[in-house]
Amino acid sequence: MGEPKPQIPFLFVGNQLCLDFINTKFVLNGRPVDLLATFSDLVTWLLEGDLLTEEDAITLDRQWGRQAKGKQTLEQARAFRVTLREMVTRIAAGRPVPQAAIEAINEMLSYRIGYPQLTCRKGKFEREYQGESQKANQLLGLLAEATTNLLCSCNFSLIKKCQNPLCVLFFYDTTKNHARHWCSMTICGNRSKVAAHYRRHRSRST
Repeated sequence: MGEPKPQIPFLFVGNQLCLDFINTKFVLNGRPVDLLATFSDLVTWLLEGDLLTEEDAITLDRQWGRQAKGKQTLEQARAFRVTLREMVTRIAAGRPVPQAAIEAINEMLSYRIGYPQLTCRKGKFEREYQGESQKANQLLGLLAEATTNLLCSCNFSLIKKCQNPLCVLFFYDTTKNHARHWCSMTICGNRSKVAAHYRRHRSRST
């Protein structure tokens, strides 16, 4: 039986899509929750992360959503997520990126067929890839590309795990003083403050 998927939106709290992808599996009320339950979920996450256009997302979901290739791509994405979580856990602990992770990333990048084009929308330049977006495993290349952005452009010391010991979410700390502790204030920060207030109040009462 598959893990439960609550009716909640995807969490984009990591400031890096690679971390947001890792965060699609987390713990809720002591139970593991995987937001990527189907190929359609994977396509939707990529769409919400601005890695797919709406047109491509519809095409991919219609073509592969009920096919074995779509299921295979989903399983590959989940396995890649495990590799990335292990890699980021090491980075957050100040340890080097393992060679096995580099090899996995490069394998996924090999599925990325296409070429970049420069576009301008509302005065803002953006880079878009043109390629064979109808292939299901192209999605793996998109995930790998997001990972290379993390590894090539980020300060590893600012890749952190939420300080709530029960939380497994990661984030890239872009705050001014690099003092962010929580995945988000609404998820863990406020809860921690309430707990601390309760402990202080209880200690004064005893």
